[in-house]
Amino acid sequence: MSGQPQRLALIARTLAWPALIGGAALCFAIIVLTSLDVDSSPHTRWPGLGALALCLGAAFVLDDPASATTDASPTSLAKRRMLRIALTLPLLGAVWAGSLYYATTADGAPLGPDARGALSIQASAMLATTLGASAAALRLMPGEASGWAAVVVPFALLVCAYYLPQRWALLATPAEPGWQAAQQRWVLLLAIGVLALIWASRDPAARSRAGGVRAATSLRHWTRLR
Repeated sequence: MSGQPQRLALIARTLAWPALIGGAALCFAIIVLTSLDVDSSPHTRWPGLGALALCLGAAFVLDDPASATTDASPTSLAKRRMLRIALTLPLLGAVWAGSLYYATTADGAPLGPDARGALSIQASAMLATTLGASAAALRLMPGEASGWAAVVVPFALLVCAYYLPQRWALLATPAEPGWQAAQQRWVLLLAIGVLALIWASRDPAARSRAGGVRAATSLRHWTRLR
């Protein structure tokens, strides 16, 4: 084993699989349990509850126990993080797809198959904001573990979904007048999460080299002026 397969295998060993599997199990459990009560309100049976549980496990994806050694790697920080995320997407995607299918086909489901695309946008926004917060925590705080900081995001989104005023509501059903506006807010959250992840994944070594080049250029220019 050599090259890219070996690199992927090494990265896979450092992923927080127990947290990911725990989040996946909690996601499906929530979907099944909320679907059992056919008389509950549509908001109580919101499949996004399962997605939030899935994000609790995903909050630890960027935590890298080998960061002290990989920082010296020629591979950029952004690429290393993208590889970590890519390795977890099959598990996250499969669990979400199965949970979403179950939630939208269960007896009395308030959201049917037609809402799967919109619900997947919501889940993607939750995941993006969680990963963006994790990356920002790693950038702003010393250490190699940011998952415990990022787990705040799913809980914050849960509170926002149920308690924001109607004009800022994130939680709605297709039958409600605020459905389209709520979806636009989820798309905005998705964009914010992706941008935060990109911003926080800039390579510190590259920034240091760029700063050193600018400093050296300025010094040479100042020397010539003298």
